[in-house]
Amino acid sequence: MPSAKLKFEEIRKLAEDAGREHWQAFIGEGMPPLIDECINDRRAWMFFRNPAIEIPDEANLRKCALVVSENGEVRFTADYYPNFDECRAYLAKMADHFEERDL
Repeated sequence: MPSAKLKFEEIRKLAEDAGREHWQAFIGEGMPPLIDECINDRRAWMFFRNPAIEIPDEANLRKCALVVSENGEVRFTADYYPNFDECRAYLAKMADHFEERDL
């Protein structure tokens, strides 16, 4: 039986919570983990790190975007922001991944 699809507000909350945890060593008190801008492709949403969160070079792998499926699956991914052509291309691959695995 397919799982219930989440509403956008629930998907965004999952992304915010995951980002806050992932960047906890670098995020300031009360600082939002994500910018307001996001993009969607079929079953997936891509969210972007707040640029005010400064990630040092030694933690370079933490410089990432988040993709959340409509079923609530969260993945940290390559961050091509603000190149939306690259972002959309990568998000399409993630949407395919989620669809193939029913995530």
